[in-house]
Amino acid sequence: MILRMILLLSLLSNINANANANAQDPEPELTILLNDWPPYNFNKGGKLVGISTELVEAALQKANIKYKLLVYPFKRALYTVQETPNTLLFTVARIPELENMYKWIGPLHTREVYLYKLNSRSDIQINKIADIKQYKTSVLMGGSVEQFLKRNHFQENIDYYVTVNSEQILKALFKKRTDLIPGDPLDLAYQMKTLGYDQSAIEKAYLLSNEGGYYMIANKKTSDEMITKIQKSLDEVLASDKKDKTIEKYLQIKSGSFN
Repeated sequence: MILRMILLLSLLSNINANANANAQDPEPELTILLNDWPPYNFNKGGKLVGISTELVEAALQKANIKYKLLVYPFKRALYTVQETPNTLLFTVARIPELENMYKWIGPLHTREVYLYKLNSRSDIQINKIADIKQYKTSVLMGGSVEQFLKRNHFQENIDYYVTVNSEQILKALFKKRTDLIPGDPLDLAYQMKTLGYDQSAIEKAYLLSNEGGYYMIANKKTSDEMITKIQKSLDEVLASDKKDKTIEKYLQIKSGSFN
């Protein structure tokens, strides 16, 4: 009888200890970082918006996850997520250089990146990657295209040049200060529309990459349970018509070719 009482008291003590531990260790608030990359994620009039932003927020809210959104430059955001638990970032291309540095949630979007030129530039002919070195190419600093070029032995300020945002890159193309710029169809369609350029004035010069997709990344110390929870909720959001409607909202065009 005494032994049973001791065992019972021990069990109750463990239950109380676990309950107290759970009460003291609630699910953490996540810090979600994004960089300025319209139409995926950007600041508009003091509000953080974009196609990816709306999809990610819908998934987090659906899963009842506490979070805050912050805008960081892309390279700083990558470093911060790598070093800081319970920190995430979107929209990120899933490329080999980053694969083992983070946990991955997604994909949010498929990925096809082309080099574009003015259609008046019939002199620009690219049949293989090495041909790109004959022309001036401008890319986003620290982005996946720069990583791709470095992987293929391109040198900054010799084989390509960097700038801090995609708007500057597009303007440089139309001012004929650069020959080639990278972009995916959705990204470029939005930029052209926003800046008032004629979409027919440019054309694809070369398929640069279709590897991976666009994802959300998390610090590797983020629990597997949290990753699974976000992934499940995101899958449910993407299975609805939310993505199609969001793309149409930002581009005012049908989304079929951008999924």
